Amino acid sequence: MKKLTSIFALALVCVLSVALLCACAPNGDPDKAVASLKKNEYTAAKDSKLIPAALTVLGVKGVDCAVSGTKVVGEGEDAKTEHVTIVYFLSADAANSAWEKLQEYAQKEDSDSKDSDWTIAKSGKIVYWGTKAGIKAAK
Repeated sequence: MKKLTSIFALALVCVLSVALLCACAPNGDPDKAVASLKKNEYTAAKDSKLIPAALTVLGVKGVDCAVSGTKVVGEGEDAKTEHVTIVYFLSADAANSAWEKLQEYAQKEDSDSKDSDWTIAKSGKIVYWGTKAGIKAAK
């Protein structure tokens, strides 16, 4: 009985860990991500032509579409720009092969913004980067 309880507890911990990891990523549906960003007062758009074409020029293949959202919080010198970019791929393999190139691009964008809470991550078929608040708003 003790062994069964231990196995059940371990399985429960694994399931909860996976749920927490998935909860950190933006919405897997681009339309829902745009709706969530707009609901949180971000200027957001879904692009299935321009950004995928630009990424193809950079050597990134298999892009389905991209979603980006921006919001300015505060006023004057205290103003801070919250931002998120989410690139949706046709498959997880395409996202994996593009990961390094997009990571370099996102890090360059981070160095341009000098933002301390910049996050770059991959989850399944999506690669996303931006401020923590921007990513949270896209859920």
